[in-house]
Amino acid sequence: MYASLDYPAFWEEMYNTNRVNWDTKNPHPVFAALLDNSDFLTPGKMLVTGCGKGFDAVMAAGKGFKVTAIDFSATAIGFAKQLAEENKADIHFLNEDIFLLDQKYNESFDYIYEYTTYCAINPERRNEFAVKISSLLKKGGRLISILFPVDEREGGPPFSVDVKEFYKNFSEYLQLEFSSRQINSIKPRKGREILQVYYKKKGNT
Repeated sequence: MYASLDYPAFWEEMYNTNRVNWDTKNPHPVFAALLDNSDFLTPGKMLVTGCGKGFDAVMAAGKGFKVTAIDFSATAIGFAKQLAEENKADIHFLNEDIFLLDQKYNESFDYIYEYTTYCAINPERRNEFAVKISSLLKKGGRLISILFPVDEREGGPPFSVDVKEFYKNFSEYLQLEFSSRQINSIKPRKGREILQVYYKKKGNT
């Protein structure tokens, strides 16, 4: 039903027609606060999924993280590269389908940051996405996800995120470490976002 989402052309059209209403034109304030909390996150290798125009990726690189940023859209990657150059941020960019990411990246990342990726992919592939994320994390690594939109909207993208479904998909492979609705979302998204952090137990594959 949502097969068009699985191809770059759909996302290129969204960027080329400026229908990128998920783009807030700034790093997420909650992610910024996490990066500043050295007791919780220490610099390591980080994958930013669905990086879009690169605001969060550039911020993470500026905090000392070794960042790889991936997006399906070549136009988005172009914007992100320009932003990185302007900020002298050293980021490895990948214009690829995360589902097809080479196995050489398996267990490569200490952290994976996901915001507005889960809600954008074909809903029929959400469990597949959880499997892929788990495979990319090192043992002991963390998934940082800001779930959005946590509402009961119909259609998409962005597609509504059901917290119980998200937990069901990811808890099969990762351990929930933290969850909170009381987060500093930007005003238009207050009450519709949840921060969750999962970690990959040493015994997980």
